[in-house]
Amino acid sequence: MVIVAIALFAYSSPANNISHLETSRNLPDLSGLAWLKEDNFLAVHDSKSVDVHQPRVSLITLPQSSKGLEWRPLNINWQSVDGVAMDLESITPIPDTNFFILAESSHYQKHRGRLFLMKFENSTLKPIAITNWPQNIINIEAIATTKLNNQFYFFYAERGADQPSTNICWTTLSLEPFSIGDCRATNFKTPDLTPHIRQISDLAIDASGTIYIASAFDPNQDNGPFKSSVWKIGKVELDQTNLPQINLVPENHAIAEIDGFKVESLALRPSVNQEPEIFIGTDDENYGGTIRLLPPVD
Repeated sequence: MVIVAIALFAYSSPANNISHLETSRNLPDLSGLAWLKEDNFLAVHDSKSVDVHQPRVSLITLPQSSKGLEWRPLNINWQSVDGVAMDLESITPIPDTNFFILAESSHYQKHRGRLFLMKFENSTLKPIAITNWPQNIINIEAIATTKLNNQFYFFYAERGADQPSTNICWTTLSLEPFSIGDCRATNFKTPDLTPHIRQISDLAIDASGTIYIASAFDPNQDNGPFKSSVWKIGKVELDQTNLPQINLVPENHAIAEIDGFKVESLALRPSVNQEPEIFIGTDDENYGGTIRLLPPVD
């Protein structure tokens, strides 16, 4: 297990010049993260404002020097998909394609939650199609996709805040037309025994079918304190009838514990080793967000 401590240093003005303090231009919350190519990632932000100028999706480039990472919001034609996204909580790449799925969390203020199929091409993210969540979902924070026997499958999980467990749902995924099937569920309980934990704040599946999840503690105060854990919980495999099944490991061990930060996104980048590189993205409310690479998994 790796314990990750992330220190952020802010500019401090002399006491007699405190009136000249400037507001930091933080990276916005990272409620979802997906590896794009090389050192580039796509991130989604959970803005609930009707202001179309509030960033919903950004392109992030990892730091090349002490100047830090670079990020820029992407211009999205939301009118082509029935209006601007509200409360985007997750993003997942679709294997062997340049398509991504972006997910609104649920049915926000009578607005029926949507899934967006988008294509990244020529440095732009273009909406292709939308579909709706099932009516009964609440607070989805985690989505992932995988490909088995030339069929795409879509996974999602409600965060399960203050609940004893949550369900990881899997279903068939169609791109033409864009749609998901009925949920088949596996019940999951995080080994993190912190009271009021969010069971699953994101999930990711690597090329071998290994499932990674993040869980997070949020006291519902925008200055925290927060804490998070990242786990390797099992694998997606085909059963004897060639249907996916989630095989959870009998005992989970945290890959990392992150004190002071609320991890809401996981991204996997292929590496020369068998294990992918694991990146975390945080949504630290008033503090903004950050992205970090976790140490290699033993």
